[in-house]
Amino acid sequence: MNSKKRLVRVLLLIVLAVFVFVLAQCNNQKSDVKNAFPGKTPLALEKPVPDGLTFEVVGKGNKVFAYTSESFRALAKARVRTLEITPEGEMLGAYYYTGIPVWYIMEGFDDLKSKADVFDRPLDMVVVFHSQDGKIARFSYGELVMCSDSLPVLLAYHREPVKPSKNPEAYTKNKIEGDVTGLRLVCPREKDNARFLDNVVKATFVIPQTPDEKLPKMQKNMDCQSPSITCIENNTEKPAVLEKVEKGEYGDWFRIGHGRGIRETKLGTASGYIIRDFLKINFTITNLDDFYLVVACDGYRSIYSAREIFNTAAGKEFLLYDKVDDEVQEKGMTWGAVSDFFMDRCVKNVTHVIRIDSGSIK
Repeated sequence: MNSKKRLVRVLLLIVLAVFVFVLAQCNNQKSDVKNAFPGKTPLALEKPVPDGLTFEVVGKGNKVFAYTSESFRALAKARVRTLEITPEGEMLGAYYYTGIPVWYIMEGFDDLKSKADVFDRPLDMVVVFHSQDGKIARFSYGELVMCSDSLPVLLAYHREPVKPSKNPEAYTKNKIEGDVTGLRLVCPREKDNARFLDNVVKATFVIPQTPDEKLPKMQKNMDCQSPSITCIENNTEKPAVLEKVEKGEYGDWFRIGHGRGIRETKLGTASGYIIRDFLKINFTITNLDDFYLVVACDGYRSIYSAREIFNTAAGKEFLLYDKVDDEVQEKGMTWGAVSDFFMDRCVKNVTHVIRIDSGSIK
């Protein structure tokens, strides 16, 4: 009996020792956070993902992929500073947002291409984000995944105001109050908050309706050329005008593909026509909510939002280029998102540029 009592006591002591050890570790962690910095504690401390978050991505055949708070906790987080300005120019303030870059989810999403597809499907798709109250925001797949991630589109779960260092407690110029409810779609690259969206719950993929009978058939590895470019607007065709389009150049171009990696052993220089100016001259409407589908002679397609072209700093560098390192592109001009991280959205030997009305994308 005494031996049993001793055994019980030993076990209790072991349990107590483990408890004390764990408690000490927790206290050490708290102390580490508290004492990690020799001066004033920085602002960018970890903001934990709250419970109760849900987000869906709808793939082929309306198959739903569900993400929860647990899903988001497994992903790396980003914290960005962004200004909030309405499309009308009203200053709403400056804020820190913490959240999940959308490209973390989209880049690994492989449910879009079918065996029948000749080329990768996402680049000619529009991603539509849906809020709980029925509002939507539209993006090209490429501007979410292929562009630089220095200012990524975020699914933000935390917001706090950016305040001045002097008298921050008395500062009242940030007009948006309180933290984020649910998930907020935040677009730091853009000049205004037209595509910011509260309480985002779902993303769907849409292949816009296009006049396929007027476009080249998709044929991979086809050797072809494009002597000219046709612009299509409201189902009306007309030859592209280049004479009045402003010319530009993009240097120090690091050419890397999403699928095949680094393409060249040295930095390149592309020169040609500035795409912003090309669109203004060749289309009667440049609505910021619309999209442009660019098609090559082999049927390769890539889609761009007007907002990324006209409403971001990167968009002003997009070129319809006819030379790379002074070497003429003999088989046709290339539509180049030259400031993207990856060059996959560049369309060689362009034959058609089609404006797609945003109203047809839901």
